[in-house]
Amino acid sequence: MNRKARRRQAAAAAKAAGPARAGAAPAASAPAAGARLLRRVARFGRRRPLLAALPLLALYALFALLGFQPQPHDGGDNAGYLTLARSLLERHAYLDLYDPAEPPHTKYPPVFPLLIAALLSAGIDSWVGIKLLVTALGGVAVTATFLWLRRRGRPGLGLAAGTLLAISPGVLREVHWELSDVPFWAFAALAVWAFERLRPHDWARFALALAATLLAYFARSAGLPLVLAAAGWLVWRRHWQQLLVFGVVLVPLALAWWWRARTTGGVEYAAEFWLLDPYQPHLGRAGAGDLLQRVLDNLQAYATVHAPLLAFGRATPPAVLGAVGILALALYGWARRVRRRPRVAELFLPLYLGLILVWPAVWSGERFLLPVLGLLLGYAADGFVRGTRALAPRAAPALALGGLALVLVMNTPALAEHVRAGQACTAAYRAGNRYPCTIPPAQEFFLMAEWAGSALPPGSVVLSRKPRLFHVLSGGLKSRNYPMDPSVEALLASADSAGARYIVFDRLGGLAQRYLAPALLERPGAFCLLQSTGPEGTLLFGIRADAARAGATARSGPDVGFEPCTAELMGMPAR
Repeated sequence: MNRKARRRQAAAAAKAAGPARAGAAPAASAPAAGARLLRRVARFGRRRPLLAALPLLALYALFALLGFQPQPHDGGDNAGYLTLARSLLERHAYLDLYDPAEPPHTKYPPVFPLLIAALLSAGIDSWVGIKLLVTALGGVAVTATFLWLRRRGRPGLGLAAGTLLAISPGVLREVHWELSDVPFWAFAALAVWAFERLRPHDWARFALALAATLLAYFARSAGLPLVLAAAGWLVWRRHWQQLLVFGVVLVPLALAWWWRARTTGGVEYAAEFWLLDPYQPHLGRAGAGDLLQRVLDNLQAYATVHAPLLAFGRATPPAVLGAVGILALALYGWARRVRRRPRVAELFLPLYLGLILVWPAVWSGERFLLPVLGLLLGYAADGFVRGTRALAPRAAPALALGGLALVLVMNTPALAEHVRAGQACTAAYRAGNRYPCTIPPAQEFFLMAEWAGSALPPGSVVLSRKPRLFHVLSGGLKSRNYPMDPSVEALLASADSAGARYIVFDRLGGLAQRYLAPALLERPGAFCLLQSTGPEGTLLFGIRADAARAGATARSGPDVGFEPCTAELMGMPAR
């Protein structure tokens, strides 16, 4: 029975029932009012989709700007994208300019650097400008999620899911960083929407779906599940002509990117994927049992930490319970859809979740869950509505509104904190603090990079934990990671191969304590102290010209000290 027939049947039943008794009116008024409200919202979203999306965008923009964070992300990927963008503009090549060898880059696909390059060519050369671009793409993702659910005939659910995305503290935090996760989310959401109910001869919408899939795949390597889902759906629905065009466009480009990595000797994600811990390469490769343990660890982390933080901004017990509830409802809603008629969204979701569950656990985080949060909320809302209709048909509208209100209330404390923090950080930034609301170890590293850029000789090379950030913040000094090996021989050999005369001892995550400290203490006479942010802060060491011969005078023990660098090191040529 179609929807119009069901409406006619319901109207006839209501007419036959006659007017309700006066005593029954109060009991039925709340569900009836809720049902009327939901019907009006759904009707408006169905007839005026773009107008219905405007309040979502306004709500999203309001909280995104109120909680704006102007300081750069301290991860380093952001500086990598910026360096690649400059390489595209200045060298017309895709190179890691931060490294002294300037090797071809093969790890990050080029879409996000191309977007940043467009900003740079327009004269926008600041972290804030890149952040605003990412924030705008977050608005695209919110809108596309609503349009996807509307195309499924669920505009009311689209408005509910879009509202939750627009005011989610975790989402608002992620859209402020200069990373590729939000652009990937935007393009993936556009692709899922465009593929929804795609007809074999609708070439205009297919062109949009193909372009969005292509952009998503070359925004993040994690776009492979979307490519597989789209191709699989086209095969299943026998859209042979569209499948042919899909393959002709995507396959050569994907093979060219793969071949570039294979032939240039660059770093690939696949090589790091198989390591037990990318930060401890000496532990070796992961086996089948290790991958299973990784899945279990990631499953627990995403369910109890990352999903609550992304959806509610906190990992408190109520937030964990709410996140687990959303995931359970999403599984129910997704399973119902799969049994009826799976589409690209139903295929993409498990493929992508499977990818992030087998990814190294040390890299798991909220940003990896972001590209499918809209899908999860859509399936959860659908599962909740269908479940309440089955258990309590008359109360279902009121329960749906109550569930949405409950989630909004749970978001309120973290949302208020997000706005307060954003206002404070922005005020400090306008007052001249370039790195407000940045953890002290990262702030020290940033300031050390700036000092090195002004004090070290031109052409200096520095070993550091974050070479891309060091390169950008120092104004162009070359930098390379120090080796993940605690021996002084490995450290000096790495410095020799890079032509480096300086080493940054940081407080970022403990790798300096694990790898640099043993090497420095093994042969302290080979190094000198050039600059410090404090007794227990970030240190900049110089490597003495006779470092290889300093073994005979090595000192060890609790009283080890480093002599200050002489003035010659400030102008010492590369080794």
